[in-house]
Amino acid sequence: MKDYRKNCSKEELEYLNSYNSEKYKKPSVTADIVIFTMDEEDDLCILLIRRGAFPYKGFWAIPGGFMEVDQESVDEAAERELFEETGLKDIPLTQLYTFGSPDRDPRMHVVSVVYTALVPKEKLQIKAGDDASDAKLFKVCYDIDGVFFRNGSQTIPKERLAFDHADIIQLAIKRLRNRIDYEPDAFALLKDRSSFTIYELKRIHESIKNRSLDTANFRKAFFRSYLASGTVRDRGEKREDAGRKPAELYEFIG
Repeated sequence: MKDYRKNCSKEELEYLNSYNSEKYKKPSVTADIVIFTMDEEDDLCILLIRRGAFPYKGFWAIPGGFMEVDQESVDEAAERELFEETGLKDIPLTQLYTFGSPDRDPRMHVVSVVYTALVPKEKLQIKAGDDASDAKLFKVCYDIDGVFFRNGSQTIPKERLAFDHADIIQLAIKRLRNRIDYEPDAFALLKDRSSFTIYELKRIHESIKNRSLDTANFRKAFFRSYLASGTVRDRGEKREDAGRKPAELYEFIG
C-alpha cells in the first residue's frame, strides 16, 4: 500500500493530490486492552486504571489510548499501550471487538478497537500511564446484579467504570468463557507453563467460568484434549503440595 502511488497514472495522482480529506468527518480511534491475570488465590483478575483527567475523572477504566494517526497502526497502538501500562512486550493480543457508537465518548465520536491479553501475574509491572492517577488489579466478582470488581476492601461496581467499559469487560469475559474449552487460553495464565499440575489448570478454568468443575471429568478432558494431542507432555515428575497427595507435573508444548 505504501508504494501504491508509484504505479498510479497521472490522472489518478492528480486526483489523490487534490483530494479533500476534510470532505468527511473523522472519528478518533483508540486501542483499548482488557488484561486478564490470576492472583495468588487463583482468582481471575483484571487490570484497571483510575482516570486522572476529564471526562470520567476519578472513574476506573481499562488501559488504552488514542492511536497516533499517520504514525502507527491500531495493532501497534495496542502494543504501545500495553507496554506503557504493564512494561510488557511481545505479549499475544487478541482482537475482541470494535466499539463505535457515536455517543460512547462525550468529547467526540471515538471508535475503540479492543483487545484482550492473558498475562501471568508474575510478569506484570503495573504502572499508571500519563493520563491515569492509579492502576490496580481487581478480582472479577459476581452478585445478583452481575459483575463487579474488588481489590481488598475497595469495590468497584460496573456503574463506576468509565465510558462503555463495563460492556466491554463483560463481552471479554463471555468470549474468554466460550474459548476456554477449545483454545489454549488457560495455559497463558499459568504461573509456570513448563511445570504445572492438572489442579492448577482446573482452578483457572473454574475461575473463568465462575463455577466448580468435576475433577474426574476435567482429568478425562485434559488427557483427551491436551495430552493425547501433544499440546502438553508429562514431565515424569511429581510435586509435593501441603494438604494434597503428590501431583503429576506437565509441560505446555503448544
